[in-house]
Amino acid sequence: MASKDPTPEPLNYRSARTHSPPVPIGTGALGMRLFLMSLFMLFAAAMVGYALIRTSPNGVKQGPLHFPHLLWISTALVICVSLTMGQAVAAVRREKQPAFRFWLLLSLALAIGFLLVQSPAMYDLLAEHQRMRARGRFLYGLVFILILLHALHVAGGMIALVRISFRSRHGSYDHEHYQPVRFTAWYWHFLDFIWIVMFLTFLVTA
Repeated sequence: MASKDPTPEPLNYRSARTHSPPVPIGTGALGMRLFLMSLFMLFAAAMVGYALIRTSPNGVKQGPLHFPHLLWISTALVICVSLTMGQAVAAVRREKQPAFRFWLLLSLALAIGFLLVQSPAMYDLLAEHQRMRARGRFLYGLVFILILLHALHVAGGMIALVRISFRSRHGSYDHEHYQPVRFTAWYWHFLDFIWIVMFLTFLVTA
C-alpha cells in the first residue's frame, strides 16, 4: 500500500523575520570606524585645499582674515560636548542610569548652544564675504562654507543624541548594551577633533 506524501510544513514567516542571522562581533565598531575615516578624508581634503588656496600668492594678496570672537565660545562648547559624552558612556557602563540620562541631556543642551553660537558667527562671516567680494576677496566665503559643512555634521550628531536620549528614558541601554551611546560619543569626539584642527588652521593662516 503506497503511503501518501507528507504535507509540507508551512513556513513560519514571522519566525524568519524575527530571527535574523547572527552578526559577527565587532561589525558595528568596524562600520563606525570606516564611516569616521570617510568623513575624515572629506574634511582633510577640504582643509588641505583651503590651506593651499590661502598660502598661494593670490591667497596671500587677499590680506589678513578676522574671525568673529563667538567662534572661541563655540570651540569651548563643542569640547564640552565631547567631555560630557565621555561621562555618559562611563555612567551607563556603571549602570548609573540617572547620571547617564543627565549627561546625555547636558550634551544635547551644549550641542544646541554650539549651533546657536555658530549661527550669528556664520552670519558675520557671510556679511564680511559680501562686503569684501567687491574688492576681489573671496576667502571669507570659503571659510563660511567649511564652517557650514561642519555645522551640518553637528546637526546630524544632535539627531543621534535626541534618539539615544529618548531611548534612555525607556531603559534601552545598560552595561551590556550601550553600543549606540559609544558610537555617538565617538562621533562627537571626531567632530571635536575636526573643529579644533579647522579653527587652528584658520588662525594660523589668518
